[in-house]
Amino acid sequence: MIRIHVKLVPLTPYNISASLKTGERKVMFYFGSDPSFKFIPPTTIKGLLRTAACYAYFEGACETVTAKILLSNLDKVESELEKCKNSEKKAKSSFNCAELQRLRESEDCESKVYANILGDVTEKFSKPCIICRVFGNENIRAKMRIVMSHKKVNTQFMSDLKFSYDIKKKSKGLNIEVSKDEIEFDVLCEDEECKNVIIEALRQINDGIVRLGRFKSRGLGTLRAEYKVIT
Repeated sequence: MIRIHVKLVPLTPYNISASLKTGERKVMFYFGSDPSFKFIPPTTIKGLLRTAACYAYFEGACETVTAKILLSNLDKVESELEKCKNSEKKAKSSFNCAELQRLRESEDCESKVYANILGDVTEKFSKPCIICRVFGNENIRAKMRIVMSHKKVNTQFMSDLKFSYDIKKKSKGLNIEVSKDEIEFDVLCEDEECKNVIIEALRQINDGIVRLGRFKSRGLGTLRAEYKVIT
């Protein structure tokens, strides 16, 4: 087992919003059953690393390759889906390896639409890609684990975050609960492939390509990743 100790140092505040329904113009930081205990779930960190790894291995990652094809053929996808009965109105933007396998095995109209547009890509990822091998999917177990404590995160409010529709309507912006606390955790890797993928993901974070949380288009969530490999 290879252990990588990681510290994420925020260069700008980050927001991880809870699924709290509220009529107020504010977005609360993530919390569980106790609203006074704000924390960062390990699944959020895993998602950050997986997204970063997809960019690091862009041409070999199921999600980025399928996203590139589907987004460039979005009009065709939506047009073909309209011909399918009981099809979801919103087109999927990407597929992982397990989802591609279901496409190959399914005979329903919607699956055929995606399989036709993706073409040979469905066969290219007939075996799990490097991202799915490391991070797992519904068919295979991940080769990495996140180990972190549910430490209480200190937060503060950022007031009047404006969007174009706020400015146009001259309405009040959002109040966003953010944090600048450092985030420390360990990644446990089963082998060298896993270790290399995690390190490449951390480099993508340091290059500013992938950021944490919501409102990234407003500059939130930029991080510096410091890490040490412990074998």
